Amino acid sequence: MAFITGLMLIDAPASALNNGQGEDTKAKVKSIYVRGQGYYPYVSAQSFRYWLRSTMQKYFPGLPTSPVYTAGAGKKQQAFTKGDPINYWDDDLLGYMRAEKSETVTRVSPLRTGTLVSVAPVQIVDDFGVMARAEKVEGDKEGVLLHGHEFYRATLQLPFSLDLASAGTFTEVRRTGYQNLGQETKAEAQRLNLAFDANAHAYRLDVGERTNRIQSLLTALGRIEGGAKQTLHYTDVSPAFVIAAVTRGGNNMFGRTVAVRSDNQPILHKAALAQALQVFAGDILSPVFVGRSEGFMDDASSTLAEFGLTAVHPREALDALAVAIGEHPEWLG
Repeated sequence: MAFITGLMLIDAPASALNNGQGEDTKAKVKSIYVRGQGYYPYVSAQSFRYWLRSTMQKYFPGLPTSPVYTAGAGKKQQAFTKGDPINYWDDDLLGYMRAEKSETVTRVSPLRTGTLVSVAPVQIVDDFGVMARAEKVEGDKEGVLLHGHEFYRATLQLPFSLDLASAGTFTEVRRTGYQNLGQETKAEAQRLNLAFDANAHAYRLDVGERTNRIQSLLTALGRIEGGAKQTLHYTDVSPAFVIAAVTRGGNNMFGRTVAVRSDNQPILHKAALAQALQVFAGDILSPVFVGRSEGFMDDASSTLAEFGLTAVHPREALDALAVAIGEHPEWLG
């Protein structure tokens, strides 16, 4: 089995990309507190996937996004997508769970992402503001309303992996995560005459459609947009650095290749990169694609050169990986 395995960094110079539950009139960012170290801001996987869906809708309108339905009420209310991986790329690559009285279908996401979390602890800043006009605000004798929010300066890191064999492959095994098709979608698979593997109990889209979805996802990763508080803290959330390859296994060989200096700035960890390239040499099926924006981690260039690696822009690196996927259909299994 082959996987796209990678690591990307987002440079957030003054940002509040994902907010948690507020306190009184203050909006608070999501963060992890580590005793003795401090606060690590993060963006939840759910939020990142929302960015990804939105970016795909913008750049690839020809790949429709699965509609969302709701059922029940109050605490028993639930929301779910259509659960149709044949016609919707996000049900295919991002997985789903749709549980109804008539049937339950679930799919393990071929795309796995870690939490987008700061590489180092940072000082979270409180910003104080007012809503004020020349006239008085109704109910407030001073004519102002007070509010506040948190923001931070950080480099956020995201490991990711895409199971290439699972992309576009839909099983009907009575097991949570693998009963991908219900009565309606199974009938659709048969109507479209999708290839069927009796041993794996799986239907499969043709290699052209599978390749198109994977390439589109990689292209969107290089152009990803989103994040909260963008009107106040305009932040480019596309990767400032990315390293990725096609590998035999799903473990992330690049997970420790980025470290931090004494000033908490990110740096390419030479020893970790050397070890990864050596230990996983037999599992690397493609070139190692590296992208770096000039002005970010500039000292990485010399380290990469020692291993025969050259960085292009992150968008170009992910686009090149997408091209390689199209040239090697055997990677899709």
